[in-house]
Amino acid sequence: MKTPTPEQVEAMMVEKMGALPESLNAAKAIDPRFLIEQAMSSKFSVQDEKNPFDPKTSMMLLLATSITLGSEECIIEQTKMLKKMGITKEELAFLVKIVKHGQSSVVMGKAKAAFATFES
Repeated sequence: MKTPTPEQVEAMMVEKMGALPESLNAAKAIDPRFLIEQAMSSKFSVQDEKNPFDPKTSMMLLLATSITLGSEECIIEQTKMLKKMGITKEELAFLVKIVKHGQSSVVMGKAKAAFATFES
């Protein structure tokens, strides 16, 4: 497999998303090889031929991760791509409900130390 050039990666991203995300534009200004790293990460995860998930499910997992980590730019771009893939309002609502439940479960897990300390 031949590694693409930063220019090739940028062209692919612009074709797929309409524009290069601002964060990657900023990274490119520092070192264009960041674009290659981003593309390779995608190639070996969501775009991997061994990925057991369909593209829409993979993108939903990415969106859930972006919501959890708080990356607004990624949330916007991934939601745009999911709209093109046909995500429904109900699917988006349940994705958010599941993320919200996961976050509240994390809070309870983190609160364990407070509960244990209080009871000791």
